[in-house]
Amino acid sequence: MYLKLIRHKSPAGQLRRGTLYRVHFQPNEKGGFNEHLTSISDVYEISTRIQSPISNYQSPMEVLPPLIYPVGVTQVDGRWRLVFGVPFRRSLLHLIDRNARDAFFIELRSALRQGTDVRIEVCNL
Repeated sequence: MYLKLIRHKSPAGQLRRGTLYRVHFQPNEKGGFNEHLTSISDVYEISTRIQSPISNYQSPMEVLPPLIYPVGVTQVDGRWRLVFGVPFRRSLLHLIDRNARDAFFIELRSALRQGTDVRIEVCNL
């Protein structure tokens, strides 16, 4: 499964918002592939910094740079969140659309249980 997060520009000090898409690839006449996006939901991105076992220092963290990350799922305050990032630096995505959120997390958790590789590409607008 391949996902794409397109971050919206936001003024400093506000929650970072974006849109989460499912990516489908279709072959084109040149022998390559075209990327087609299907919107899943608008999201809030929550950046976290996990305390390193090596150091007790914990500084405020900016958002993760645009890259491709493996995806996981975690439950925070009784709600499912999509999590991505690298050790000690992660972002959580909260899906705003309740109906889309429930259906998406059922499918995502099923894919992860089956061992499907799930990745998210992060892009800035």
